[in-house]
Formats: sequence, C-alpha cells, structure tokens
Amino acid sequence: MDDNAKASQSYNEHLEEKYRNSTFTERFLNRINHSFSSDRSQLISHSFSEDGEENEGRSNAVSNKSRFSEWRCTYNSKIMPNRLIMVRHGQSEGNVNEAIYSEQPDNQIPLTNLGWDQARMAGQALRKQMLNKEKDGSTVHFVVSPYVRTMETFHGLASAWCDPDIEFGHIGDQHKRKMMWYSRLAEMGITWHEDPRIREQDFGNYQNQETMNKAKKERHKFGVFYYRFPNGESASDVYDRVSTFLDSLWRSFDANRSQNYVLVTHGISVRVLLMRYFRYSIDQFNMLANPKNCEMIILGHDGQGKLQLDGRCELELKDTAYVVEKNQDEEHGSDTKRRTTVSCYKFYRKLRIVPKNYSRSRSIRLSNKAYD
Repeated sequence: MDDNAKASQSYNEHLEEKYRNSTFTERFLNRINHSFSSDRSQLISHSFSEDGEENEGRSNAVSNKSRFSEWRCTYNSKIMPNRLIMVRHGQSEGNVNEAIYSEQPDNQIPLTNLGWDQARMAGQALRKQMLNKEKDGSTVHFVVSPYVRTMETFHGLASAWCDPDIEFGHIGDQHKRKMMWYSRLAEMGITWHEDPRIREQDFGNYQNQETMNKAKKERHKFGVFYYRFPNGESASDVYDRVSTFLDSLWRSFDANRSQNYVLVTHGISVRVLLMRYFRYSIDQFNMLANPKNCEMIILGHDGQGKLQLDGRCELELKDTAYVVEKNQDEEHGSDTKRRTTVSCYKFYRKLRIVPKNYSRSRSIRLSNKAYD
C-alpha cells in the first residue's frame, strides 16, 4: 500500500470513528439537556409560584428561547456543507526569493513549477480522497483570493476534474480556452468566485527586503497579532475583514447549496479564519504554525449545524538528483543537479503548532497583589 492510500485509509478511519462516537455523544448530551431543562422548569415554577402571571411569562420566554435554538440548529444543519476545506497556495516565486517583492507587486507574484505540481497533486487528493466525488457526485464551490498565486493554485486544483491542457489545448485563444474550461467545470458541478477579503495580509506596497527584515523582528517583540506593517496591515486587521467574510459565507451556504466548499487563500488568512470560527484566544493564535504550501485544513459538518476540525492534509516533498549533459560549446561531461518534487501527501488529525520558544503568551495578573 503506497503513502497516498495509507493517508486516505487513515482519514476515512478517522471519519468513521468520529461518527460512531458522535451517536453516543448526541444521546448523552440529549439526556443531560433533558435533565437540565426539567430541573430548570421546576426551579422557575418554585420561584414564581406566588405570581402565576410572572411564572407563565418566564416559562413562555424559556420555551420560546428553546424553540428558537432548536430552529436555528435545524436550519444550520440543512444549509451546512459536508466539508469546508481551506488550502494555502502552492509555492510562489516570493517563497523562494523574497527580493522579488521590491520589484513586483505582491498580488502579481505567480507560482513556481513546484507550486504548480503541488496544486495539481493537492487537487487529486481533494477530489479522490477528501471529497469522494466519484462516489456521491457532490458539488464543490471554490472561494479564491484574487492574488495571482491563489488563482493559479485554484487552476491547479480544478485540473483534477478537467485538465485544460488536455481538453482545450487545441484552442489558440487563451481567453476563449479559459472560458470554455470554466463552463465545463460548471457542468461538472465545480463553481467558484473571487473574494478579496481572504487575500494576503498587506505588508505595504513594494517591499524593501532590509526594511521588511527589520519589521519582522519588531513584530516578534511587539506581538504577531497586533503588529501593523508600515503602509500595511496587522493580523487583527485581517481578523476584521475575515469576520465579514464569514458572515457572507454563511449566507452563501443557503444560496448556493454546494455540498463542499474550498477556500483557496494564504497562510495568515487560514490561521485567522480558524481563530475567528473556533474562537481561539490571542495566545492560541500565536501557537498556530503557518500552513505549508498547499496544506489543506479539513472541517467537517458534525450533523448539528456546526463545523469541527477533521484534520489536515500535508504534501510531502523529496529531493532527487538528475544529470544535465553539457552542450557542444561547453567542456565535455555532465553536471549533477538536484530538484524538489512532490512525492505524496499525509493526513494528520491535529494542527501544527510552533515550538515553544517561538510562541509568545501574554502575562496577565490575577490581581494587583504580590505573591511569593
């Protein structure tokens, strides 16, 4: 059994175990809620027995609140997708050469060849293992950051359903070829749209490398979440725009009704999205490691109208040596070079966290008294 098959088996076993346990947990929580509701009703009845009208009003308020909670849970359960998957873009030119930011706008930096390979393999994993499209014919909606590297990553992911080079490579006009490919994807249940609210954190305009290195050192001392780059954003600024994005995303669950959603975005955006949805504290945010290129964070519907972490899918790379023959104008012989390629992907149940010496936590006193 190869590494991809093992990863798929591990992921599927994890899902089966989760849903087996959820049945027992649901019964257990229902018993607790029923007991709590009964005790609370008795308490209300005893407290207001001398005033029948006030007792009746309070009981009606509790009943209405209970009905609203039940309705909200039922509504969320109906509109919630089966899975919400967040993907960081593939390796970009800026990941291998930071000096490029001083000459080229951040939003226009493309993928490297390795980044394209990562996106294509991630697409295969997404389609065949994470979404199981061949089995249930489910629809997929992509929400993509408008940056070039995320759009190209989306194209690499979507090629797992329909490869534009194979299906439409004979069409010379690039725009026409792209539109026909998008139409074919839509026929297959693959739709998408851009949303600038999940773009990269703004680090300023053209970025001087020396200035940026100094700013990143200051950020570590000041605090990653609050430090605002000159002419740019802080992670807290990203948090604000991501919060409005999540509101829109929930409304789109009801409008689009796709069974699966995939967000193609950036490392900081993934961490802030997780923080916002799961209500992580600042200290917990500081513990989260940045996702690797084309790492996928998988959230699954728990059946009760909420999403929960199922795990993450991380691509594994390997270095291989290859021989380059010299041309006639050079001395006879050959050179041995090394090339990084994508070998497989692996599934993990937990998020990656940074080493303790890189994680900063707040010092918050319990009171103003001194303790020994």
